[in-house]
Amino acid sequence: MKAIFDINQNDDEKAELYQDWERQPIKLILNTYGGSVYDGLGLISAMEMSPTPVHTYAIGSAMSMGLFILAMGQKRYSAPYSTIMYHQISTFAWDKLEGIKDQIKEAERLEKIMEGMLYDRTKVTTELIEPFKKEKREWYIDPAEAKKLGIVDEIIQPGSGINLSGKIAASSASTTTSKSKPKSRKKG
Repeated sequence: MKAIFDINQNDDEKAELYQDWERQPIKLILNTYGGSVYDGLGLISAMEMSPTPVHTYAIGSAMSMGLFILAMGQKRYSAPYSTIMYHQISTFAWDKLEGIKDQIKEAERLEKIMEGMLYDRTKVTTELIEPFKKEKREWYIDPAEAKKLGIVDEIIQPGSGINLSGKIAASSASTTTSKSKPKSRKKG
C-alpha cells in the first residue's frame, strides 16, 4: 500500500512541475493464494483512493482475496495460464459462544462487502456464487472464463506489448515525457 501512496505523491509533485505530466499506471502483479481479508480490503481502499490508475495482473494465481484485488483494478489482466479462484470467506472461531457469534457476524459483514464489490465490478452474480457456498467448495476460474465474467479485461498474450519489466512501480515515479515543459512558478 505504501508504494501506491509514494507513487501518487511523486506523481503529484511531477504534475506541479510539468504542464503535460501524465500519470503512468501502477502495475500491481498478483501471484497469490489469498490472505487476510482486512489487509486485502486495505489494499483495495488504497487502489480506489489512488489518482494514479492501478492496473492488476494475475501472473500465476489470484485466489481467494487475490481474486477481489484483481477484480478491483482499473484495468485487469491475466496471463494465459493463470488460475483465479473464489471461495466463501474462512474464519477460525475460537472463543466462548458469544465471542464466536461476534466473529460469525463479522465474517458475514466482510463477505457482504466483498461480494458486493464483485457484483458491482464484474458480471458475477449471486446465482453463480451460491452453489459453491452451499457445497463448501472452491470455484476455479480460467482466464477465458474470467474475461467472459468481467473479472479481467484482457488475457495477456506473448508479444502483446505489455511491459512487465523489473521497473514496474518505479516507472510511474521516475519518468517524464520528453515533451514535458516545466510550469512557470509564481513568485509570492
